[in-house]
Amino acid sequence: MSFTVVNAIPFLTAEAKALLEQSGCHIKQLDLAKFTEDEICETLRGVNATIAGGEHYTENVFRAADRLKVVARTGVGYDHVDTLAAADHGVWVTTTPGATSAAVADFTLALILSLLRHVPGMAQEMKGDTWNQLTGLELASMTLGVVGTGSIGREVIKRAAAFGTKVIAYDLQQDADFAEQWHVQYLPLDELMAQSNIVSLHVPANEETIGLIDERRIKLMKREAYLVNTSRPNVLVKDALVQALEANAIKGAAIDVHDTVPCPPGDPLVHLDNVIATPWAAYKTQEAIANMCITAARDVVAVLQGGKPRFPVNKVPPV
Repeated sequence: MSFTVVNAIPFLTAEAKALLEQSGCHIKQLDLAKFTEDEICETLRGVNATIAGGEHYTENVFRAADRLKVVARTGVGYDHVDTLAAADHGVWVTTTPGATSAAVADFTLALILSLLRHVPGMAQEMKGDTWNQLTGLELASMTLGVVGTGSIGREVIKRAAAFGTKVIAYDLQQDADFAEQWHVQYLPLDELMAQSNIVSLHVPANEETIGLIDERRIKLMKREAYLVNTSRPNVLVKDALVQALEANAIKGAAIDVHDTVPCPPGDPLVHLDNVIATPWAAYKTQEAIANMCITAARDVVAVLQGGKPRFPVNKVPPV
């Protein structure tokens, strides 16, 4: 039996492609993120599976995609997919938990160290023949507040522990054993915001977290504190963060995730001097990409062959 699979990501690995093709899948490479909803609806008619990128999967899309069985997301985010509508139409939605955890955690620590040691600024000044030894701060002297202690947040905590950093955390689901092992204190979010020298966000985007870091909570932060976001853009209120940065109400920020991709010209979270901005690249290592692609491909094959996926985020009732 043959299947049609639309691949909407630009980095499908040879290993994942080979697995799909050996399992009877014909792969169509399409940048669905550039399509309108109507175009996605038309394109996915007769398609059996997608390896999803940044495109949106709505009720209308699932209604039109008459043969769709699985939407496989690479990474852990699935806020662009209506999972309830997917289940209603018999479509599994899957992710690749853990595949990017090490990569994002490494990148988060790189951003934190760059903020504390002024690495981007000094490197740029050197290119202009300016010798300016800026005085920085050591991570061991900081209190790091980790918002969200899922797989990525935990990896950040482990890395910070190697620096001797004091770590406090916030999560609705607290893991007492992990906290004891890594000497982490769970606190209410407002207390974490007020006590941290660095606040690092590692929560998914959902009803409980969208706008979680708002103007009121940003105002709780110390004037010398930094905010780092490698999770999702809408978990913080952008305008409130920009105002705080412009007023020097907080020291600075490092932002990898953005509400518009690519960022529009003049975006303040790119151009402010006290912000390090990167292009949603925290996940992007060779190892993470390989893990994401093969995990997504395996779940696609499992579903198309009549089985259940290993990493579903919704429940599809039996036919």
